[in-house]
Amino acid sequence: MNAAAAFVLGELREPAFAVLDGARDRRVRNWVFDTRAPRWCLYRGNLTAELEDAAPWLVRIVPGADWLDELFGQLWGQSWGILVASAAPARAVRRQLRRSLLARTEDRRTLLFRYYDPRVLRVYLPTCTPEEVAAFFGPISAMAAEAETPSGLHVFRAGPDGRLDARILELPRPAATATAARPSTAR
Repeated sequence: MNAAAAFVLGELREPAFAVLDGARDRRVRNWVFDTRAPRWCLYRGNLTAELEDAAPWLVRIVPGADWLDELFGQLWGQSWGILVASAAPARAVRRQLRRSLLARTEDRRTLLFRYYDPRVLRVYLPTCTPEEVAAFFGPISAMAAEAETPSGLHVFRAGPDGRLDARILELPRPAATATAARPSTAR
C-alpha cells in the first residue's frame, strides 16, 4: 500500500469505504467491478445500464488490496469521490448515504445532491448546523475528500457537541519525490 493510502486510512481510524461517482467518469463502474471488493450501488431498483454507469458506488476498502495504490496514485485528484469511515455494518452505511442523495429546494423542488463529489462535500459541510451535521453523518465517524490541491486532504468529523470538526492535512509525498526534494548533504 502506498504512503498516501496508508496515511488517509490511518486518519479515518475505522473501517473505510469509498463513495465513487460514476457521473464524474464513465470508467468508474467498470473500475469498481474490477476491484472485486464488496460494492453496492447507492441507487435502488432495476437501473438501465446508462443510469448504473452514472450512479454513485459504495466500495468497502480492503487494507492491502492492490487496487488501493491505483485509487490513491492515479485517481486521487480527479474528483472521483470521497471516503467515509464507520464501524457500522455496510448496510447501515449505505442506508445513511442514500438518505442524503436528494435535497429539497426552498421552492420545494427535489434535486439530486451529489455530496460524494469532493468539490461539493468540502463546500457543503462547513455550512451545516450541528443538527445538520448529526443528521448527515449518522453512523459515519469521518469523511475525507481530496483538497483543492492534489497533496491536500480534508477530514471531517462530527464533534461531540454536534459541530463539524474539519481539518486540512498534507498527504505524504511519494518516496521518489521526497528523496529528490531533500537537500543533499554530500560535499
